[in-house]
Amino acid sequence: MIYENEAHVTHAVFPERGVVAIMAEMRDGRSVQQGSVGYEGFVGYAIVLGGGTALGRSVVLVAGEALWVPIAAFDQALLRFMSVRDAMLRYGQAHTIELMQLVACSSLHPADQRLSRWLLQTSDRMQAESFYLTQDAMAKTLGLRRATINMICGELMDAGAIDYSRGNLTVTDRAKLEARSCECYDRIRQAYFSRQKQQGLP
Repeated sequence: MIYENEAHVTHAVFPERGVVAIMAEMRDGRSVQQGSVGYEGFVGYAIVLGGGTALGRSVVLVAGEALWVPIAAFDQALLRFMSVRDAMLRYGQAHTIELMQLVACSSLHPADQRLSRWLLQTSDRMQAESFYLTQDAMAKTLGLRRATINMICGELMDAGAIDYSRGNLTVTDRAKLEARSCECYDRIRQAYFSRQKQQGLP
């Protein structure tokens, strides 16, 4: 757990590797991912928007490393350096495109395409083909039944797209996984790629 929903934000958290999920939780106990953050962004964007509380429940989904920057230092950097403000606004633009695309994805695309897209995004954010991720975490994040996740993982394994055993997941054929994904993966990737090109980032 990094922040509970509406908790006071004390640090901007910049993942260097790993995935942080921003979760929405309903009164009946169900939850679904509202968004996620990897090395391309940071947790605590509400600060840039002028707020001081977390937007959603932020939990580490895939373990990694992150830099924790105190809010006072982050605010000072935003005030002093135009490049920092510009980078944060460009990230906000790309992140907004992602969130809007995910609304459409959740409404229009079947579970297998959504899971394939999400696994590709997770691999990108881990900067690795192998990572640890339980089926229970996948189900809670995507708002699907665990049995559905199990069935889709089996289909992806049969297709040779992934290998999965006891939480250890490996993307064995990225092209096959991309073929099973929806167009949302490429649209989201292009939103962040355009931002990186504008900032001269690799």
